[in-house]
Amino acid sequence: MIKKIFLYPESAGALALNGALFAAAAIGLTALGNPASTGLCASCFLVNVAGALHLHAKASQSYLRPELLGIVLGAFFAACSSREFRVRGRSSPALHFAGGAFLLLGCEVFIGCPIKTMLRTAGGGGAGLVGLSGLAAGVAFAAAYLKDGFGFRPKTEIAESAGLVLPATAFLLLLAASMGAYLFASEGSGGGAIHAPFAVSAVAGLFFGAAGQRSRFCVTGSIRNAVMLRDFREGAGIVAFLAAALMLNLLLGNFLPTVALEPGAHTDLLWAFLATAMVGFGAILISGCPFRQLVLAASGDMDASAAVAGMLLGAALSVVLGIGSSPAGVTAAGKIAVLAGWIFFLAMGVRRRKAE
Repeated sequence: MIKKIFLYPESAGALALNGALFAAAAIGLTALGNPASTGLCASCFLVNVAGALHLHAKASQSYLRPELLGIVLGAFFAACSSREFRVRGRSSPALHFAGGAFLLLGCEVFIGCPIKTMLRTAGGGGAGLVGLSGLAAGVAFAAAYLKDGFGFRPKTEIAESAGLVLPATAFLLLLAASMGAYLFASEGSGGGAIHAPFAVSAVAGLFFGAAGQRSRFCVTGSIRNAVMLRDFREGAGIVAFLAAALMLNLLLGNFLPTVALEPGAHTDLLWAFLATAMVGFGAILISGCPFRQLVLAASGDMDASAAVAGMLLGAALSVVLGIGSSPAGVTAAGKIAVLAGWIFFLAMGVRRRKAE
């Protein structure tokens, strides 16, 4: 029974348990030092890692996040142990690279990936509810493209060595970080300087990656399956995540129902909605939210690897070009990035529909 639940979670109950454990680990990391509602946020972690790799110069957002590296390694080990590590791809890496960059930019305009959106909601943040509504609207819009024949060419097997690059890089970076290289932000405040203990974060990352690979945990994918296929099994994991995170926040005294006072958030709700809707729309077109892209890439999906590379670039650009939002609001560059993302994904949808 235990093997069925954790290694091959297919029932709604097993997926719900996985979702609850995800929430518990994320809330636990926040309790141990991570920023508010950032126990698990692929986009925030990528911004920190980009800074640690000197892709941007903002020290307060620079930290070689062991959670992110653990996600990659955990997913890789889980894929190998279940014989699901297969290196495959299509002939469209440029589209996935650009799509990944725009996904990340949309997340940074909202301030958080789809998983952090749920954590913000469970913490009482009114903007989190707006973000979830935007995600759902974007996914529903993308579903119309899929119903009308949107798609890519079938994936083909390619050289296995290509799929080992990301896990090997994650391992080397985690090893370097464990020895102190690029470990801490040089400033005393900011997302990079606020973190849980290194070893705990690394173990949590391994869990997130392994459980994510086995359960196919994906916020946008779960919404898509519910909207298009009337399959609510994966949705059980999302509901359980929200419920568990809410309950733990209430127990820990971290539930603050507000919009204006939410830590690290802004109140530009229109742009919050447009940004998350763009993320939801784009995530369906390139087959996964930022967290799911990391897991797929670690499992040998080269399209997802291209998306991850794009997300890393987007993370750097969000800081360098001032695209990322702050409590002061959404910047002009952020608004332009959201509109550009919509144009890109709409054009991508039209192009792929014609190709079909």
